Amino acid sequence: MSIHTEVNKSRPLIVFGEDWGGHPSSTQHLIKELNQHRKVIWINSIGLRKPKLTWRDFYRVVKKLTSFIRPKKENSKLAEINQCRNFTVISPLVVPCANSWFSVKISKWMLARQIRKAVISLDIKDPIVWCSLPTAVDYISLFENSISVYYCGDDFGSLAGVDHAVVLKKEQLLVNKVKYVFTASEALLSKFPKEKAVIVPHGVNFPLFNNKQREMPDDLPRGGFIAGFYGSISTWIDQDLILSAARSLPSWNFVFIGNVECNIDALLGVPNIYFLEAKQHYELPNYIQHWSVALLPFINNKQIQMCNPLKLREYLASGTPVVSTKFNAVAAYEDHVKIIGDKEDIAQAILLANAEVTTKMNFDSIVHINDLLAITSVKKVRTNSVISESWQNRADKIDNYLIGC
Repeated sequence: MSIHTEVNKSRPLIVFGEDWGGHPSSTQHLIKELNQHRKVIWINSIGLRKPKLTWRDFYRVVKKLTSFIRPKKENSKLAEINQCRNFTVISPLVVPCANSWFSVKISKWMLARQIRKAVISLDIKDPIVWCSLPTAVDYISLFENSISVYYCGDDFGSLAGVDHAVVLKKEQLLVNKVKYVFTASEALLSKFPKEKAVIVPHGVNFPLFNNKQREMPDDLPRGGFIAGFYGSISTWIDQDLILSAARSLPSWNFVFIGNVECNIDALLGVPNIYFLEAKQHYELPNYIQHWSVALLPFINNKQIQMCNPLKLREYLASGTPVVSTKFNAVAAYEDHVKIIGDKEDIAQAILLANAEVTTKMNFDSIVHINDLLAITSVKKVRTNSVISESWQNRADKIDNYLIGC
């Protein structure tokens, strides 16, 4: 597919990302902002590993087939939910993490047909190819004259569940082909050539998470303080740390919201630990505004040290005190987050963080009123630490580079 190229500040984007419409990634947040003045063709995940004979992978295959068969219905639903315009989603029928010339050739042929229809439908000309997955390198040759960029939000060499050898090889090929590599953290920046690498830290939807006029959801436990976490419940969660905190603070409720992707037998049955199903992104502020403390209880491994979790800034925007284990990205907010070392007492950290915002106050004396004013001031300082870090701000930075492509 040959597409003519010319400089245009509103050139459309063809995006290789994860599956659109789930819990939004940094790529989805950025593309929604860029979509305000650029047409977008979003290509759902082409995979980072070969499928296995599991029910989870079978479900994903069925879901992709459904999206392929009923693309108009899927696009209508997604556009309505995400308020996108001049935007279409392609669910490609490709061989995930293709590693042979034949499978790549077949996959390219099938994807080219789908892209051609989308290009005609949106009247796409002169696109920039945006790759959020290293495996996209197999397909950028479909756009012979187009500039491509790589948005790297994760360290794929340490990401759990990924075919590391294959993906890292493809990442190197991709880096050689693209004009810019945008990275989500300083740790990732050092992986790539200086002349191409640009750091674009994660942003936050500040108005969404700073809105405090929210009723308490019915599925949150009543009575006692709440220490909460939302996101995937996976192997990077320090279950020993959580168990220690729950046992040390029996009057506290520990709430975890998200899909469970690992064995949590050690935590099941603990009376003050609760697991709630994953919520839509716009629902999360309803929960965090009723937490006493927000948690980032990560284990110390390479994946965590390279990550820059979106929830960190969302926690801060809500004004909720944050207790976190130590990792690179949280260091920038050490004045606003209670960070614990490997052997520090998490229960004590939670109590100290909560002491800033306890609501059980006696307002009969001026001393307590002054305490309330001090608490309000502390929360404002915390929220102000991320007030300028909007996704629009991050997208504008990227736009400055795309305009010059």
